[in-house]
Amino acid sequence: MPDSEDFENFNDSPGNEEWDEDRWEKFFQREDEQKRKLEELLEKYGFSEKGLRLAFEEMGYQLPEESGGDGDEEQSPEEPEENIDEILEKEYGEWALDMPTRGQLGNAHPLFSNTYELILKILKMLRHINVGYKDHPIVIFQSGLFESMSKLIRAGYDDLDYKMEAERGLILAALKRARKSLYISLLTIPKLDEMKILSYTTQNLFRNEITNLLKEINQEILFHKKER
Repeated sequence: MPDSEDFENFNDSPGNEEWDEDRWEKFFQREDEQKRKLEELLEKYGFSEKGLRLAFEEMGYQLPEESGGDGDEEQSPEEPEENIDEILEKEYGEWALDMPTRGQLGNAHPLFSNTYELILKILKMLRHINVGYKDHPIVIFQSGLFESMSKLIRAGYDDLDYKMEAERGLILAALKRARKSLYISLLTIPKLDEMKILSYTTQNLFRNEITNLLKEINQEILFHKKER
């Protein structure tokens, strides 16, 4: 791997030098910054097809050229525009988090399976709650869990075969990111209590299950620090 921090040209092909944990953490920080920038630009230009295109162009991403013809030519019927989800999937697909089905968890690590089951439980229990802004504690609480599961996927915990091939640096960096995200969800529970959103029993349930996940992640981190 070259010494320059050229993350856009990162190539996962054989022959590249393995990244260490610090390098992967810098990569994740770069991803965080790109996400924040896109969110700011969408706030600026609006959450529409045009707004998304303007935001992507300002960030330097290549988007499909809009078809057009000479003025003298007969205009053909316009094809339906791609929606935002389609453009995001095509141009920045790693942002999307595909929820696996229960039948796809057979080769998953117990840490991933437990995280996934907790998320399903929380989504079901909180489905009746409406939020009016993106920084609402419920949004922060759920986002921490989704981000944690996303990083477990990056480390291969959703597929044990893939995990065996993952770089040690990637696994450690992703696990620590997952742990940080779970802490954010855990620390949001008192705010949910203040807002009287959840019952005391439900709060304790979430707190205990997240704490158990944190213990599992700590065990995995210690294991991989000793490996190799």
